[in-house]
Amino acid sequence: MLERQIKPEGGVVYCDLGKLCPEAGQIIDCSLVLAGVLPERRVALAAELMDGDTCLGARLFTIPPHHEPAAADLRLTGLRFYLPEGIDRPLTLRSDAHYIDRNERCLL
Repeated sequence: MLERQIKPEGGVVYCDLGKLCPEAGQIIDCSLVLAGVLPERRVALAAELMDGDTCLGARLFTIPPHHEPAAADLRLTGLRFYLPEGIDRPLTLRSDAHYIDRNERCLL
């Protein structure tokens, strides 16, 4: 992992992080199925990687609505988390989802 402290002073700040070996660390690649998603409704999805009570990373998504005539299962892939080297203990993946839209209509 590379890290530099920068001091914003207005305008453009350029920071060269140097060289980084892409083979260091580890990637956790997740997938999940949102079951029975109602048509024409967006879904908010949160996925978190936890180490005990500490959140190591979070991914937040807005899933666009599907246009099937009935509820459908939506498979999501590519939820990725990066772990730096040296983490070798069990971790917890946690996710939650809620509808954003209630499918209300306003006729004026």
